[in-house]
Amino acid sequence: MTDEREPDDLESVEVLEVAAPPRDLVEAVTAALSRRVSVPCRIRSVPEAFQIPHIPGRNQADADRLLSAVEALGPPVGHVLVALTAEDIGHPIFTHFFGRARHHGSAAVVSVARLDPTFYGLPEDRNRTVLRTVLEIVHEMGHLAGIGHCDDWSCIMRFASTVDAIDNRGQRFCPACAAALPPGFAPSHAPCPPDPEP
Repeated sequence: MTDEREPDDLESVEVLEVAAPPRDLVEAVTAALSRRVSVPCRIRSVPEAFQIPHIPGRNQADADRLLSAVEALGPPVGHVLVALTAEDIGHPIFTHFFGRARHHGSAAVVSVARLDPTFYGLPEDRNRTVLRTVLEIVHEMGHLAGIGHCDDWSCIMRFASTVDAIDNRGQRFCPACAAALPPGFAPSHAPCPPDPEP
């Protein structure tokens, strides 16, 4: 798949609602993300005909096929799509993903299913869900910018296979990964956590 977008052309992030979480959560994630990145973030709905591909025999969306379907929506040059879904996502070979993106791609997919404490039988914690989701989006945007996984535990690009690993890794790019970010992907210097609920 050819992508003509140059990574330093980033002008906005469009948060795409796909089998979306509650609207107030989508709005909170988008608002918090806009404080973490240096470009505007907007919410966008998928076309009515959009179909979510599922893994046969499993109650999961197929992450890679879903990513391809989102990429096929053709984000304009200078924009990236981040599909935010309430559905658990996985792969026929792997149990689950928190998010998926291609290096130098134009779109990412992030599932809030396993980022929500209630998935593990814990009490609802909206702020934690929002923070985890924003951090996972920023991680996937790092891949869109061409950055691979990092060995530094303090770096947001550290690979995380569990939600505890997401909670325990750094919330910012390490100096090496930050230096590799194209200008349009440079993070803002806003605080990491989302604003607390009133």
